[in-house]
Amino acid sequence: MNIKSVLATAVTMIGVTLASAPFANAGGMAPHEKTVTGPNGFQFTVGHTDEAFNPIAPLNGMPTNREVFLDDTFYGHVDAPGTGTLKAGYLVACAVDITATVTLGASIGIDAGFHVGVNASGDSATPSMSADLGPSLHAGAGIDLSIAPGKIEKFEVGTKVLPSGSTGYLISRDFHLLVKNCGGPLTIRSYTIIEAQSPEADGRDAIYGDPIFL
Repeated sequence: MNIKSVLATAVTMIGVTLASAPFANAGGMAPHEKTVTGPNGFQFTVGHTDEAFNPIAPLNGMPTNREVFLDDTFYGHVDAPGTGTLKAGYLVACAVDITATVTLGASIGIDAGFHVGVNASGDSATPSMSADLGPSLHAGAGIDLSIAPGKIEKFEVGTKVLPSGSTGYLISRDFHLLVKNCGGPLTIRSYTIIEAQSPEADGRDAIYGDPIFL
């Protein structure tokens, strides 16, 4: 949907509304773990722990920007003689995407007229001359608000090869997440994916953290 208004107060009102929403407090999240067992007894485990979030006010003061620092420890284990790969990151979704564009327009016009003639009255004739010169100035400002449903974006933290028979970790601290043009609640969910291989079987599984609402 596209809304166009010549009143700058429209954006100001939206900004005041968003700015009045309180920021969520920093907090810790519950750990999660899952183990998969194959038909031949081959096992692999995926999990995460020490997840926490610390939202802050946006550095530029824009109410449509969101900033948060994220902590998490992602891990995976593959039984010998198998090996694997660990992938981790965050899924991020804003309820509404808002883009504001300001357009300025101005024009100057000059209307000029020049006339020479004769005015006749009775027995006399009088020459006449007139000139009209009139400048005109037209100026205007417009604001385009583009409002669309929010998208789900993926932010990768890292990838790690898992050694056979032991546990590998991806330790992430103060992962800086910046989301722009967000006009509603922001939801963040961590993900941890393991891909395991062995001589008899290959497997894949994923685990997700509890959603964080900002």
